[in-house]
Amino acid sequence: MNLVQRLPAGDWRGVGDQRVPGAAPEQLGWVGRLVLRLIRRRTRAASDYNVFLVLARLGSIFPAHAVFLSQILLRGRLSQTEKELTILRVAWRMGCGYEWGHHAHMAADLGIPAAEVAAMADPTPRTPVNRRDALVAIADELLASHTLSDPGWEAAGAWLNEDELLEACMLVGHYAMVAMTLNATRVQLEDEFIPAPPASGTATEGVSA
Repeated sequence: MNLVQRLPAGDWRGVGDQRVPGAAPEQLGWVGRLVLRLIRRRTRAASDYNVFLVLARLGSIFPAHAVFLSQILLRGRLSQTEKELTILRVAWRMGCGYEWGHHAHMAADLGIPAAEVAAMADPTPRTPVNRRDALVAIADELLASHTLSDPGWEAAGAWLNEDELLEACMLVGHYAMVAMTLNATRVQLEDEFIPAPPASGTATEGVSA
């Protein structure tokens, strides 16, 4: 069973062989190697994730991006649970299996129920009746129209203050950028993050990303 068949039903992109190999140690300066080591320590990973090996090829941009990533993911006003569910919605809307695989795993580590994770792949439009629905609605509208309409802003604003709305827009925009990069370069998802086989009758068609 290939990766796409293990993912929720969706329009998954980034299919095929990886286009850009990860950076080899000899290609990196000491700063790049240090950033990779810090990421391994923070994620408790035995080896470097494919996404960071590819992004390390950005040279001096890589450390700056890693700092921004750590800040928007680990700090701010939105809770970790709210962020992970929002990122999953972005991953599904963008068709990024790599992003979905990693953040579904991170959501599980936070104790988010599998049903809530699966709900991020439900195409039903969300009317904000709580903070999480507001964040999903923000992600959906931003990715569809690249802005928030007055009604969309006002509906989300019933649950989020202005600073949280600003952070939500940055969160969606950042992970959309990462998803586009992953899809275009076809970064391969590590085996440990490939989802378990879906229940009978729920698998999607496609080839491994």
